Amino acid sequence: MKRTLTAASLALAAALALASPAEAAPTPPGDTPALACGLGTVDLTNPPIGYPVATINDVARKLGLAEVPTAVGLGCDRSVPTDPYSGTHPYPGSGPVVLRSSERAPTQEYCTDSVSALGDIIGNGGPVPGGKTLAVIGSGCVVEANPIVI
Repeated sequence: MKRTLTAASLALAAALALASPAEAAPTPPGDTPALACGLGTVDLTNPPIGYPVATINDVARKLGLAEVPTAVGLGCDRSVPTDPYSGTHPYPGSGPVVLRSSERAPTQEYCTDSVSALGDIIGNGGPVPGGKTLAVIGSGCVVEANPIVI
């Protein structure tokens, strides 16, 4: 009986050690760009009633986002540190990104992919040429605690 429990404990420990990263909450690497989105962020998996999710999906597809969007940040005009140990990193306009409503927001959206456009993507149904507001649409996003605040 004791040998069976020991074997079961070892098997459980091995299974936990070998769990794939997709099963655990992802943590953005320190060199992932983080943006403060002054006009807010929205979790598109649970949007406010009446939020124009279909419009955002269309814009994301036109901009080349391969997956269905899961978050959007509006007014993302300021780079902020990703974590307490790293500095800021420029956002190249696509790729992995961290979106926060402010640098010290309690939560953040870590997105494994993103696209961006200048302009009012919600009101006009697309990027506005010459627009000044950066909108970032992300996919593969997970809501997590902001490590700057913890």
